[in-house]
Amino acid sequence: MWNKILALLDAQFGFQSTKASSKVKKLWQGYDNQTNEHVIWLEYRVRVRNNQPTQSDAKTDPKVLGQAANEKERSVMNDLIARSNRLKRR
Repeated sequence: MWNKILALLDAQFGFQSTKASSKVKKLWQGYDNQTNEHVIWLEYRVRVRNNQPTQSDAKTDPKVLGQAANEKERSVMNDLIARSNRLKRR
């Protein structure tokens, strides 16, 4: 399961072709009583090969979008990112 999540994150952020390595790990898991939601914080780290651009914009680069996971998987990742951003603002 973690390998699938890692592949989705690599695709979402455009690192499939430029990464030397990447990893994901669970940092924390809890429950948000205000929203009645389970919350899981993940850490995603990428080491990029030398002489490569640091990051592609996965939302605008057609090459990256073509290589990315299917639309449903991308929408799940976008939802996770949006939820994480909302939690950080609190």
